[in-house]
Amino acid sequence: MKGTYKKVYIAMLIAIGLVLHIIESFIPIPISLPGTKLGLANIASLLTVAIYGPMTAFAVSTVRAVLGGLLAGGVVSIPYSLNGAIFSTVVMWLALKYLSPHVSLIGVSILGAGAHNFAQICTASIILQNVGIFTYLPVLLIIGTVTGYFIGLTGNYTIKTLSINVDKYRKDGGNF
Repeated sequence: MKGTYKKVYIAMLIAIGLVLHIIESFIPIPISLPGTKLGLANIASLLTVAIYGPMTAFAVSTVRAVLGGLLAGGVVSIPYSLNGAIFSTVVMWLALKYLSPHVSLIGVSILGAGAHNFAQICTASIILQNVGIFTYLPVLLIIGTVTGYFIGLTGNYTIKTLSINVDKYRKDGGNF
């Protein structure tokens, strides 16, 4: 039965990520900078990597990025979203594994946001065959730091609100 609960939670995290991805596409950003988003869907990825670990987080991030691109962004946005999601998941997992408890979930989120921006710029550079696009990276990193802070803060509050003891969860073999 507990395996069923895990599958349901993972499906809910994917659904939450998709809903946030779609909602975010309707939110007007007051500054007109290409590629800038709030990153609300990354809440699902952050929570998944913190609670379930890297393999489940890769699955959630990948499904969310592909379906989100198909539902809200178009097929053209999928490589950017997918590469950003995979690289940010790797970075967040490594930060949780090697920097925790010295780096909070907020710090992990900021690192993930920076990794997401870097991967998207790399993807754009390859697709556009233009390395000059890297001059835009500092702008994205500044915005990513701010949004990553709020995504991490949301992740902290979510874990506290749901009373999820992540360490106990992992010691119990992944069973609530």
